[in-house]
Amino acid sequence: MGPLLSGTIWGVPARRMVVSILSGLALCVWCGWTSGFHHSTTPAFATWSASLAGVVVVNLLLRRGQRNRPPALHLPSAEKNWPRPGQGGSRRAFIGTSPWLAVALVVLIWEVLGIDTGRHETHLTISTLAQDFRALNAALLLVWILVGIAYGAARARTPVEGASGEPARHVVPEVPSNAVAITTLGHPTVMPALLLPQSRAVGVGFWVCVIIACVLVELTARRSRGRLANGEEFLRLISGPTVAHVLLIVVWGYAGWHLFAH
Repeated sequence: MGPLLSGTIWGVPARRMVVSILSGLALCVWCGWTSGFHHSTTPAFATWSASLAGVVVVNLLLRRGQRNRPPALHLPSAEKNWPRPGQGGSRRAFIGTSPWLAVALVVLIWEVLGIDTGRHETHLTISTLAQDFRALNAALLLVWILVGIAYGAARARTPVEGASGEPARHVVPEVPSNAVAITTLGHPTVMPALLLPQSRAVGVGFWVCVIIACVLVELTARRSRGRLANGEEFLRLISGPTVAHVLLIVVWGYAGWHLFAH
């Protein structure tokens, strides 16, 4: 077994590949098991807390690896910062992240409309659908954990220096002055269901399409030669300011508590 794990698989060290596969399988089993607990119960809160603790430990190890402090998990730094040299500027950064912002806006609108339904009508928010379908609940927990780990990994891979040799700086996208803010006030008795259908199958299909859209945006960004930000670069960009970094962690943590423990 030792010589077998000393080679490479698709350019990745065999030992690392085996550990990644076994960890992934264990994570899937964990999510499938915890999805059987009903929300607002002690087992649900305990298993969510264990999941949260696991993500925190992994991110701490990644952070220590970035600073070369054992014990740690080491990831190579990203080769280039984003936006690329010659493609900077707040407007360019806004255009380069626009696909991710569009997906986020569509999800936000769907959630707001899903909440704004009557008392006896089908809610199509992700939290409600996850409670109705155990497989969706398990998949959602898996996505939540992976997002938490990916966020830590993206920040751990921050380039030490930009391509020009200067320290990498985060560019905050500038929202055009002619952008219109969209706000929605909830009045379930006045506007029941709004524009959403009443089929749970449609709701599940929407969230599957969101995942597909994220995959397509990621593939397109990786082939754009730096014109568009991939998921990792997008996370590093929006989490640059300390306030944004803390806010994103709080939002992620609250979302997990609301979806799996509350």
